[in-house]
Amino acid sequence: MSTEKQQQYQGYRMLTVVVPLNPHNTLKGRQCNMKMHHLMRLRTYSLRCHYYRMAPQPNAALRHGALCFRFRRQFKKEALPGQDWLTELTEKLQGEKLCPCVYVYDDGGVGDAEHLGTICIAPHTAIPVAPTICSAVIRTGTDMNPTHVPHFARQMLIIPAKMPVEALHPTEESYREWFGFSG
Repeated sequence: MSTEKQQQYQGYRMLTVVVPLNPHNTLKGRQCNMKMHHLMRLRTYSLRCHYYRMAPQPNAALRHGALCFRFRRQFKKEALPGQDWLTELTEKLQGEKLCPCVYVYDDGGVGDAEHLGTICIAPHTAIPVAPTICSAVIRTGTDMNPTHVPHFARQMLIIPAKMPVEALHPTEESYREWFGFSG
């Protein structure tokens, strides 16, 4: 075996949930992206995971970037569909058809991440083929949960997550602050 060949990560495997972002240049796209952000930021507190924004990728599925959860996979790959946190997240995304789908990857640390599954969110939308993502890309991104929210202040996470998507009207400045993109 060559010493130049990278070895797979020998500890926990990492699970990455990739939620594609909508176009940033439309109001509806920005509203859906903000709603997804609120839902996912609230979920980070129960999942205890890294929540970040993946930069736009050169493939059609992730051309606007994505919001991602990344954490240690502590269950077998076959048990993915039975995970309550994933079912709850997809039900909330499906409720308002916030994105076309969600991709789930298993990352061993080097090379391409293994695609574990695609979950349909908007049933009447063409679902792009799951893109191949390199481990180096999948573990880097912009932190979307930069500040700790104490337990007594969780309402500031719960209230926007419960608002209907049409009620969200992000200003260009607030949207750019979170997503790094202008409208």
